[in-house]
Amino acid sequence: MRLIDADGHLEESPATFSDQYLDPAFRPQRPRVVAMDGMIYWMIDEQLFPRRLGRGCHNLGTPASFNGKPSPHASKKVDTLPSMELSDVGSRLQAMDEEGISIQVIYPTLFLAYPLSSNPLLLTALCSSYNRFLGDRLGKNERVKWAAVVNLDDVPAAAHEVHEARKLGAVAVMVLGTAGDHMLDHPRLLPFFDALAEEDLTLAVHVGWACPSLNNLFTHIYPSSVNAFLMPVLLGFSALISGGVMDRFPKLRVGFLEAGCQWIHFMVDRLDHRFKHSGNVLADILWETAPKARLSPIEYIRQGNLYFSAEVEDKLLPQVIELVGEGQIIFGSDMPHGDRERFAGRLLQERKDLGDSAKENILWQNPSRLYELNL
Repeated sequence: MRLIDADGHLEESPATFSDQYLDPAFRPQRPRVVAMDGMIYWMIDEQLFPRRLGRGCHNLGTPASFNGKPSPHASKKVDTLPSMELSDVGSRLQAMDEEGISIQVIYPTLFLAYPLSSNPLLLTALCSSYNRFLGDRLGKNERVKWAAVVNLDDVPAAAHEVHEARKLGAVAVMVLGTAGDHMLDHPRLLPFFDALAEEDLTLAVHVGWACPSLNNLFTHIYPSSVNAFLMPVLLGFSALISGGVMDRFPKLRVGFLEAGCQWIHFMVDRLDHRFKHSGNVLADILWETAPKARLSPIEYIRQGNLYFSAEVEDKLLPQVIELVGEGQIIFGSDMPHGDRERFAGRLLQERKDLGDSAKENILWQNPSRLYELNL
């Protein structure tokens, strides 16, 4: 069966921020890979990433190497450094072939932590460097596609980067589930959404440590990796559904990535409950409390342009298909991250509780439509 991996990853390397791609004004501040106490880190603004201990902790697979040698966590992976860092696209293609992946869409790793810098100009430069690197390495590669990154702390620059990403060959633009401590329906983000609509690029809402107010509740990576890492995707879904964004941009394609699909019933049910009860006497007195959304959550889903990634082991996947239909579920391998399930596409194909039509849609038809691959 043909297989599109809707969510693979790059492990950034110094080449990602090399002179060829990084704005000259910010080269003195370029991210550096440093070794400390047997571990490898990025240093940005004299801060270390990842930060696995203490308040606001997070865990990232990057950097994967130091002076050309695998980092301790990368040395435990089956993937090669050239495949992880995309220094050799052929190596990634070989890894894809081993797992039966026909096409893969690449997402970042370092940019799953926010904020990488308190300087919005530097963060914009890092986003631009990342996008130019991917545009150079992949462009419009037939088998390895990619999503651009933007800095929502600088909305005009983010809108500009959307237009540049289209020129460079991106098939999507990734954001985290919040814009820092702002929800994705914040009015200041409208120029960004305008640019997406103008370029007809897919919006990918990916898991990540998006919201400092949420991140800083945690001092241990275990609960942080569940709550602070995954919950922003649910917040992003809530904002786009309830804040009128899908009314203003009805043709916007949105993918919600790497949080599994078992949250959908809960969020749809709870949002629907409040939607029905929000137009009560309180709204007659305080009109600002009336819903901004025109439709109920399930009605937006049934319009067909909201897509949800499923984990291969999601027990409730058949029930999710029953709720949203088999035409809006997609599959992501998470290659080459260390907590992924190898040969996950094969495992999904072997599930007995899914029909052949559902498998064909999840593994091929749906991601093709989400990213407009025109296959």
